[in-house]
Amino acid sequence: MSIFQDMNYGSGPVLIMTAFISFLGFLLENIWLTARKGYMDNRNMHAPFLLGYGVAVMGFYFVLGTPSNLRIFGVPSESGPVSKFAAYCILTFVLVSVGEIILGKIVEKVCHIVLWDYTKIPMHITRYTSVPTSIGFTVVIVTFMDCFFERIMNALSQTEPVRTFIFGVILMTVMVLDFLYSAVKMIRNHKMVITWEIDFREKSFHRYRHNGE
Repeated sequence: MSIFQDMNYGSGPVLIMTAFISFLGFLLENIWLTARKGYMDNRNMHAPFLLGYGVAVMGFYFVLGTPSNLRIFGVPSESGPVSKFAAYCILTFVLVSVGEIILGKIVEKVCHIVLWDYTKIPMHITRYTSVPTSIGFTVVIVTFMDCFFERIMNALSQTEPVRTFIFGVILMTVMVLDFLYSAVKMIRNHKMVITWEIDFREKSFHRYRHNGE
């Protein structure tokens, strides 16, 4: 029995949900960027998906379940609802903080790029994570997993399995190829892959052919 079947959902819904969360991650980062700096861009990708978000949040599901159905690597928790919710929030906060530090340091080491820098944010822990941002991510993730995740997955599970799987594979193929292509460019060029930017302060749109040049 596959891990997808163990978790009550087929591979098609899992793949589509991964793509959907990756798209939400793209939107979330641009909302944050717009609020802080007044512009949005392609976030180093060519398609509007940030694969890391999809993989990370689905990873939360496979490792922790949902806030109302907490299970550590598939083992159900016998705690009460409040304790489950609190534990889920704490574990999510820790995983987000550690994950950001690990990812940031790997990218800096391999690509010689600082993708983000939280040193100007109070209570930052290294440049790659901070208490306020980790709390923010925790609130978003827990809210999504508690209020929307199972509803969306159940709806996807009601669709025709073969078509759902094919559509999921297509989306994943697009995201993985885009991720690999952009990663290779960042490793080779040691700079971000910026192809377009919308500056709301100047009310302008810029398209770049050579990584922002």
